[in-house]
Formats: sequence, C-alpha cells, structure tokens
Amino acid sequence: MKKIVRQQNYLRELIDSQDNKVISKGALKCLIRAVLEPLLDKPEEGVVLYRIINLEGLLGPIKRLEFSDIDSFDFSDKSGNLREKVWANTEFIIVMTQRFVSVILWDNRTDDEGFVRYYSIYNSKLQSEALDIINRNTIIDIKKYQEKFRPDRRDNKLLNSSIRRLIENMDEASKDAVMDYAEDKSGYSEYDAETRCIAHELKNQLSICDLYSEIIRKYCAKNNITDSTIINAADCITKAVKMGNNSLIALKSSQSNNLEPCSVKELTDNVRDLTKVYFECKNIEYIVENDTDAAIVADKDKMCAVLINLVKNAVEAFGEDVGNGKYIKIVAEKDGDFAKIRVLNNAGIIEKPELVFEKGFTTKSNGSGLGLYICKKFVEEQLGQLTLEHTDDEYTEFVISMGLV
Repeated sequence: MKKIVRQQNYLRELIDSQDNKVISKGALKCLIRAVLEPLLDKPEEGVVLYRIINLEGLLGPIKRLEFSDIDSFDFSDKSGNLREKVWANTEFIIVMTQRFVSVILWDNRTDDEGFVRYYSIYNSKLQSEALDIINRNTIIDIKKYQEKFRPDRRDNKLLNSSIRRLIENMDEASKDAVMDYAEDKSGYSEYDAETRCIAHELKNQLSICDLYSEIIRKYCAKNNITDSTIINAADCITKAVKMGNNSLIALKSSQSNNLEPCSVKELTDNVRDLTKVYFECKNIEYIVENDTDAAIVADKDKMCAVLINLVKNAVEAFGEDVGNGKYIKIVAEKDGDFAKIRVLNNAGIIEKPELVFEKGFTTKSNGSGLGLYICKKFVEEQLGQLTLEHTDDEYTEFVISMGLV
C-alpha cells in the first residue's frame, strides 16, 4: 500500500519567516485592490492567482476579474484546483504581468479576528518561493506563468521595505481616523457606524449590478442582438445603480441634496422607463401624460426615487388578482407658479390616510413604514410638498408640488 504523506502549510511558514506586523482586514482589502484594480482598469496580458475565503468588500473586483480576459485561477477549497486542503485559514493573491509581480499572503490566525498576519513581495526573485509552494499543491500548471512573468531586475529591497512601511502607516492612520471620528462631539453613534457599514456593502452589490448590465451590453453587441427590451433593461439597470450610488453618497455626506434645474418631462420619462418592469405580466394600464415644458429646481435622483416609490406602492396595492379597467397614471402639469406631478391609481381606498406619511406606519405585511415617510422628507428638503389629495374606492391621488424655475 502506498503511504500518503500530507503536505504541511508551507505558506503559513513563509508568512512567519517575514515576521511582519499584523494589519487590519480593512487595510488588507485596500492592499488587494491596490494591486488588482490597475490591471482591471487597463487589462494587459497577465495572470491572477487567488485564494480569498471571505469576499466581503472584494466581490466587485473579483467578479470583474472573472468576466475579463485576464487569466485567473481560484484556489479555494471548493474550486477543485487543489491536491490537498492544507492551507486552512491561509489566503493569498498573486498578480503577475510583464511589468510587475506582486505576492501577498496572509493568515487569519491572530489574537484579534479583525487582523491578519501578512507577507508581501513586489518585483522580487523571491516570488518563486510562494509560487513553488502553490504549484506543488495544485492541478494547475503555473510553472509556465513563473517563466513568462518574471521581473527583469534584481531584488529591490528598498521597494519592498517601502511598500510594507506604507501598509503599516496606512493601517495606523485608518485606526487613528476611526478613533478620532468616534470621539467627535458631533453625535457620532454606534447606529451611525452601522449605517455606514450597510451603505458600504450596498455599494458593493450595486457595483455587481452595474457589471452585469455591462456584460449584457457586450453580449448583445457580440451576438448582434438588437432586441430593444434587453438593451433598455441594461440601460435601466445602469440608471438605477447610479441613483442608488448617489443615495449612498448622500447618506455619508453632510450635503444631502444636489439641486439643479430639471425638466419635468425628462423626469417623468425617466421614471416611466425605470418602472415599466413593475408592470410585467400584470393587467394594469400604465399612463404617463407629460406634455409640459415646466422646469423645476430639484435633486433629480431623489425626485426620481420619490416617483418610483409612489408607482411601486400603487402596483403592490392591486395585489395579485387584478381585474380589467385597472390603471396607474402619472400626470405632469403647470398650475400657476407651480409644477404639479400627480400619481393616480384605482387600487382602492387607503385606510387611515392621515397616517400614510408617519414613520413606521404600513399596511403591508412585510412593509417597513419608511417609504412614504422618506418620500415626503425628500420633497420637503427640496422646498416642495407631497400630499395625499384624495383616496376612496374610485381612485387615490398623490400630488407633488414644486415651484417653477
């Protein structure tokens, strides 16, 4: 019987040999992006080898890598590329091109789960140490990449020392900034910190949506697909992502509104395109009447968000069983010194109309009670007014009033 000798985790031993200080996982993600994103922004011949257990905060660039023409190999335990699963909590990313090679290894076994021990080499002949270890434990032949992408210079000890010092300084600076912010007397709280974390993660997910919309466009162009529905869907995804990103920026910024002259017709046309998806396979007539030259001063993205919310609420108010003669209508018109945008539907009466704009009030089983509250807040921040003008069994009407330019 053949004796099987399991490999050791030589990558961890390599990390130990460099004896670097630990760095925060936040600083590590910045470092990973710093070596990966220049290649993604201007793709060239190269290869990326990576083993990243937790992609939180890195999913966007990794997805971009997977859909690019750059050679890349995943060495996670589930990838099927490993001979033995011996690396456990040790991870790495290696970027190799004709001009630059970077090797970053890290291990999560530290006294603090927010920190890692790391090893880094840039444009050094010592890259072969890590690559040889990886090559021995993979079914992928990476020897050809070692030969092809070899820095044409001697070890640059000053470069490596400078980058590691930069990483450590960046880590210290980030920790100091967090402490300063936490001690600020302006009312920073644990809730604010959590909000910022959620906003950061939402932005990562939006970047994935943006990526897929670009993939759809490229696929259509490559295969000569001219279906306007598909192309319009990709455009709507891009617009929605832009609006979402702007909202997240506003969430983290003290300046909450970007007011500028805005065509009411352009605004309602944009909303119509973005909300068509809500009417798919539903027996609801969607009417938009916007033959007006009215212009208002508004935050376009926030005003779009308000109208989208009103339309979406109306669609949901009909439920699943929608009979004939049902409609949702947007009507834009001038009324004296004001532009008025009316959103009407015949989904039925709103119970307790006096509470619809109250924070936390909802008639939906899975609602948060924040939608109309936020809508009213957005409009009033732009010196406008949002009201529920009418509701009964015949029709319901919301009205946005904004001063004309």
